[in-house]
Amino acid sequence: MVFPLLHTFLLTSIPDELTARESLLTPAVGVGLFVAFVVISIAKLLKSDIFTSLILSNVKTVSLYAYIRESHPLNKGGSLLLVLNYLISFGLVLYIISGFSNLDLTTEIAIVLVVPFALLAWSLCSMMVVGLITGERRVFSEPFAMKLVGVQFLGLFYFVVALVLSLHPFGSQFFISIVIWAFIVETIVRLLKSIRVVYSKGVPWYYIILYFCTLEILPLFVAYYLLLRDFE
Repeated sequence: MVFPLLHTFLLTSIPDELTARESLLTPAVGVGLFVAFVVISIAKLLKSDIFTSLILSNVKTVSLYAYIRESHPLNKGGSLLLVLNYLISFGLVLYIISGFSNLDLTTEIAIVLVVPFALLAWSLCSMMVVGLITGERRVFSEPFAMKLVGVQFLGLFYFVVALVLSLHPFGSQFFISIVIWAFIVETIVRLLKSIRVVYSKGVPWYYIILYFCTLEILPLFVAYYLLLRDFE
C-alpha cells in the first residue's frame, strides 16, 4: 500500500520539462564569493585551527583577552585575513540586497565599499579615542578584541549566507532579515559582554551607558535610517 502511494507521489512530483532556475549568481557576486573563499582558505592554511579558536573566542567570557592573545592573536595573518573577509562578505551581501532595490550603480558601490568599513572603523576608533582621552586604554582592550573576533565570525556567516543564496535562491525579505538579525544579534551579544567586562573593572554605570548609547548604538540607528531611506 505504501509503495504504490510513494510511486504515485514521485511521478506527480517530477516536472514534464526542465526549466531554467532563477539565480542571483551574477558575475560580480561570483567574483566576490571567489575572492572571499580564497581569503578564508589562506587564513585556514596559515592557522589550521583558526575556526575552532574563533568560535571559542566568541563564546568565551572569562579571561578572553589572555585566550585571544595566546590562541587567536589578532595581529597575525590568519586573523587579519578574516577581518578582510568580513569587509568582502559584508559588502557582498549588501550588494545582493541592493540588487533587490532600484539603486543606481554609484549608490550601490558606495554602500558596498563604505558601510562595512565605516561600521568597523567607527567602533574601533571610538574605543581607541575614548581610551586615549581618559587614559584608560586597558579598559577597552577586551571590548576591542571582542569587536574584532565578532566581525570575523560575522564575516564567515555572511559568506555562507551569500553562497547558499547563490546556489539556492530564496525570498529577498527572508535574506534581508537574516543579514540584519545576524548583525543585531552579534552586536547585542558583544555589547552585553563588553558592558560586563568594563563594569567589572570599576567603570561607573552612567559612563558605560553614555558611551555605548552615543558611540555604539546611536550610529547604528543613523546608518539604518540612511540605508532604509535609500532602499525605499
